[in-house]
Amino acid sequence: MALDRRLLGWITGFAVLSGAWLAAQWPQPLLHPVLGWLPAPVCTVLTALVCLRTARAAPDRRAGRFWRHMTLVMAVLLAAICSSAYDSLLGPGAPTQRSSPLTLVLFLGGVVVVVWALLRLPMGPRSRRDRLTFSLDMAVVLAAAMLVTWFFAARAEVSLTGVTGTSWTLFGVLLMLFAAMFALAKVALAGAGALDGRALWIMGGTLLAGGLAGSAAPLLESRPYVNDCHISIPACCVGLTLAAIRQRRAFGGPATTATRRRRRPFSLVPYAAILAADAFVLAGIGASPRESRILVGGSVLLTLLVVARQLVSLYDNSHLLARVDASMLELRRHERRFRSLVQHSSDMSAICDAGFHVTYASPSLLRFTGERSAAAISLPDMVHPGDREALSRATASLATPGSTTTLQLRLRQPDGTWRWFEVVTTNLLHDPSVRGVVANARDITESRRYQDQLSYQASHDGLTGLANRALFAARTAEAVAESRWDAVQGGSLAGGAAAGGTAVADGAAVAGGAVAGGGAVADGATGGAAFASGAVAGGPVVGGSAEGGAGVAVALIDLDDFKAINDRLGHAVGDALLVEVAERLRATVGPDDVVARLGGDEFAVLLCGADRNRSAAIAEAFIDALAAPVRAAGYELLVQASIGVARHTADCAASDLLRRADMAMYAAKELGKSRWVEYGPELDAHAVEHAQLAAELSQALDRDELSVVYQPIVGLPGGEIRGVEALVRWHHPTRGMVSPATFIPVAERTGLIVPIGAWVLGQACRQAADWTALLGDAAPAKISVNASARQLLEPAFVATVESTLRETGLDPSRLNIEITETAVFGGGRALDTVRALHALGAKIALDDFGTGHSSLGLLRTCPVDVLKVDKSFVDGVTGTVEQEAIATSISEIAQALRLEAVAEGVETPEQAARLLELGYRLAQGFHFSRPRPPSEIPALCAPALAHAEASAITGGMADRARFRTFEGE
Repeated sequence: MALDRRLLGWITGFAVLSGAWLAAQWPQPLLHPVLGWLPAPVCTVLTALVCLRTARAAPDRRAGRFWRHMTLVMAVLLAAICSSAYDSLLGPGAPTQRSSPLTLVLFLGGVVVVVWALLRLPMGPRSRRDRLTFSLDMAVVLAAAMLVTWFFAARAEVSLTGVTGTSWTLFGVLLMLFAAMFALAKVALAGAGALDGRALWIMGGTLLAGGLAGSAAPLLESRPYVNDCHISIPACCVGLTLAAIRQRRAFGGPATTATRRRRRPFSLVPYAAILAADAFVLAGIGASPRESRILVGGSVLLTLLVVARQLVSLYDNSHLLARVDASMLELRRHERRFRSLVQHSSDMSAICDAGFHVTYASPSLLRFTGERSAAAISLPDMVHPGDREALSRATASLATPGSTTTLQLRLRQPDGTWRWFEVVTTNLLHDPSVRGVVANARDITESRRYQDQLSYQASHDGLTGLANRALFAARTAEAVAESRWDAVQGGSLAGGAAAGGTAVADGAAVAGGAVAGGGAVADGATGGAAFASGAVAGGPVVGGSAEGGAGVAVALIDLDDFKAINDRLGHAVGDALLVEVAERLRATVGPDDVVARLGGDEFAVLLCGADRNRSAAIAEAFIDALAAPVRAAGYELLVQASIGVARHTADCAASDLLRRADMAMYAAKELGKSRWVEYGPELDAHAVEHAQLAAELSQALDRDELSVVYQPIVGLPGGEIRGVEALVRWHHPTRGMVSPATFIPVAERTGLIVPIGAWVLGQACRQAADWTALLGDAAPAKISVNASARQLLEPAFVATVESTLRETGLDPSRLNIEITETAVFGGGRALDTVRALHALGAKIALDDFGTGHSSLGLLRTCPVDVLKVDKSFVDGVTGTVEQEAIATSISEIAQALRLEAVAEGVETPEQAARLLELGYRLAQGFHFSRPRPPSEIPALCAPALAHAEASAITGGMADRARFRTFEGE
């Protein structure tokens, strides 16, 4: 901008110098005329530079285009000045005022470019009616301008033509005047668009001044050594430079348009043009008939244009009045609708003063209160006492004008009952049309009741009404936080778990007070220490895991074998059982304790303020409460539960309490169910041991650490081998021989039993096929393979058995699949799998018969071929009649149903002899042989050995059974 101001100073200086030159040369020539032509081209060049800088600074492309056109105008004008100077100084008849055709063409070209640039200025979006109005206004202005310029042209045509030597000079002057009027009318009627309005006003005035200066050429007729360009061109350059600088200032000041004076809704330019035209008409009438007719015709034209403009305005006014009438009608309709809504709405509205005294009450509020006027209503008196503090806080928050607050409170009805409302209040005390606090109240009583129900359902079990897992976790966290706070306030924190073993109640303890490395020892295989089977009278706590002081404890209760009840008797019976169990648990605990159903048959109890003795007493109470028969949906059921108890310690977070109780509960299940166990640190070690064992077991197959051994099943009384049972063994590289009782439960829980079982099945079938090829008819007739409940649920298990039989070529009738009663007691997919296996030709054996659910109906629904009597019943055959009754009954059932009966766990000759007397013809156990590797089985199957020792069992103690001679004893 500083450079532009300096350029303006130079241009103004040259313009003043040119005016001084004209004044000095007016009386008589003092210097050579060429000096008078120097300022004009210099001003033109400097003005072109300012226009170009403005075009480059324009942020809008349309504004930049306009000012580039102005730069082009200056370039054309420079050429015209040079041509005019040549005509005046060196042309024919020099010095002279006459202009050559080239000079006139250049001057006219510059004016045409100006008109073209003005025509390209956009008017912005307009309706058709606005365009029509604008066109009529422009026609009025241009008609008046043409009439005025004609008036001057008619008077000055002869003299101007005489001076310049051509009539085109007059045309150029008229065109410049037209451009000036067009620019002024464009700004006045349509706005400047992308340009600054004041800049266009300056430009229009500049063009008007230039046109008037050009029309003054006759005054210089007697002075040919001066020219009108000497003053008109520098003056136009000054005006155009001022317009460009004004435009640059508008580019740099975005607030200019915001602070601009508001435009009038109409323009005075058309009326000013009419007044000017009328003045010239009055001045020109009577000079000559021709001029009078032209002036009168122009006046008529202006009158017609004004009439047309007024007709359009009248039509606009009528249309506007119609719209106003329609708006008023719509406003009255809205008012009636609003009044109807207020009068019949169930929502209550009121306007209160600063003290919440009602000054206006809607009809619904009057109906609610039973009052007839708003003055009798006082909202603070209607509010429930428990909500008045919330109302006070809301009142305080409305101190700022225009502020809004929302609150829920209870309002009293005339009958004394209370209903919940959501009240939205807005402070409009500052609004002169309201001058109060506007309150709108909506009855949310039913919504609150529904929300309370949803909240209760979200935090409680739908069947039993007990707390659910989410609520139990929240209450546990609160209880733990309170316990820690109480400990801090009391000056002591409960810390550390007490050393000792796992607490075991109701007839079982832990050997040595700990669980070291695994489960029970079975099959004589060595393994980690296991839970001892000895009973502990009265269920004392062995060792300890928490402080003896009062604190927080969690008991986790899991019903034993609940799934079987659900499957056999239906979900309705199972649900009724859960409801009754929930009631018994709730009746056992205190009012501050929390009973929850976590899901399925799993319950949890949060014991607050419970020391070790109270935790043990409540666990015992749970066992006793569930010991009595439960009446559920017409059935009397016996329910047992395994309970895990965990007490909060300083190193235990709230989330760990339930995990620890869960570990203790599974420890109780491993001890034989229907008992409780308190968590001890050794259980964490036990869990870690199981996790490590599972990880190592997953790699045992790939590392070839598993093997299969076979225990013979012999015939009575001869002792010949009738079959073998395949048993898996794990030779761990560092642990040594791992007991099946240790790793089989791990495989069951992790699902590894599926691939391990498939591998054992393949090994056993291939070995049976090899023995058949080696021994022929002397080979074991049957090969028994155990199938777990997890395998029976696998959809691909039947296909696995079928493909194994096909690959090994083993006759399906030689394969015995041993299953447990529990695996198929509930029916479903497991029973379907057993039926599909039987359809393949495989034999089905019920293992450990009599120890599971012992439903005789299972023998009818499940395709059973063999009953294997559990060792616990075989042990009693040499005792009293009552002890051998079950073994006797199973033998009779097998004979009646034409099933094979196999006595398991035979360990003495007396047991073998008594089983023979009871009708058993098949047996297995350590008395005959321990499980052997496959290489030792062919020697036991030799016909000569079998015949020589045919009477081994009945031969007395002198001749021991031949199978025991293979033990190396």
